[in-house]
Parts: sequence; structure tokens; C-alpha cells
Amino acid sequence: MKTLLFVLFCLSVVLPLQSQEMFKIYGIKSGIIEYKHSGTSTGTSTVYFDDYGYKCANYMDMTEEGQTHKGWVISQGDMQYMYDPDTKTGQKLRNPMIEMILEMEDIEKITQETYAKMGFQEAGTEKFLGKDCRVFKGEMGKVLTWNGMLMFMEMSVMGTTTKQEATKIDVNVPVKSSLFEIPGDVEFTELPVFGID
Repeated sequence: MKTLLFVLFCLSVVLPLQSQEMFKIYGIKSGIIEYKHSGTSTGTSTVYFDDYGYKCANYMDMTEEGQTHKGWVISQGDMQYMYDPDTKTGQKLRNPMIEMILEMEDIEKITQETYAKMGFQEAGTEKFLGKDCRVFKGEMGKVLTWNGMLMFMEMSVMGTTTKQEATKIDVNVPVKSSLFEIPGDVEFTELPVFGID
């Protein structure tokens, strides 16, 4: 279950990683998205992005099985860094989707094929926070995206449900460059690349 949730989380964070010179993942230069999480994991998270998604940072304050976890996931180019600012420890891994993104250069097609591998089919559009979102539905649940950004996700797996929904979105706003800096005082261990085939 945790492996699946990690993959789903990476879909909302990893997709913005690509060669900055190749193409733009979003049609929006910068933004800040606040999320509410409920179900198996509860809490909040905030995603910051700039340069059309080439740089992305996600701060999470989550509780799962009585344990609270706070930390950052920062994506730069084809690398992703996950760390706890309190313990000064973290993990880093190479973006598992970078090769596919560079080959296809079409975020809409990538999004569709990624969710298709998970049993989701595109099912029209739906309004969410005033945005016309793409809808993906499958046996596990429902996902809404807008301009490549995750707006809503509800998944049920083995009797447990996880829900993530955007509560506020600001686009084309200044985002502090310091949010994308990798701290020098954190000790990172390297994780092997995983696949979603």
C-alpha cells in the first residue's frame, strides 16, 4: 500500500521534472498549490513550482498510523530530494520518468498513458476550484488534473481510501528561489530507481 501511495505521490511531484530547454510541462510559469489530505493519511501539503514546472518543491505535514511526518521533496532537473529538516536526513533518487518524458515531449500524452497503466481512462472534464479539469476514472478511484497539475485524487486500495484535493491555487506569482535549494547540512542516501510498469 505504501509503495502504491509513493508512486501516486510522485505522479504529482515527479511529472514536472524534465530538461528545461526541451519543453514546458505547464502552460503556467509559476504557482503555489495548497492541498488537504484525508483517509489513510491526513494532513496538508503545499507545492511550489517555477520555470513552468522545471523546479518544484513540496512541503508536507502528514499523519499516518498515528505517526506524524514533516518534510520536503525538492525536484531539480532529473533529481529528486526528500528530507526531514529536523533530523537532517533524507533520500535522493533520479527521476524515474525523465527518460519517458524526454522521449515523448507531450505532457498530455504522458499523463494519459501513466494513468492508463494504473487502470484509469479519461472521462471528460469537470470543474474544480473554478478550473476545467481533465477527469481520469478507474476501479481504484478518480483523478482530476489541470494544466498537468494534480487537483484532486481519491484512491481506494484493499479497503483503504486516500484522498488529496487542492484547496487553494495561485498561478503566475513570485516564488522564492530559496525554496528550491538543497540544504547542505542534510545527509542524503541514494535510493534505487523504481519503475511504474
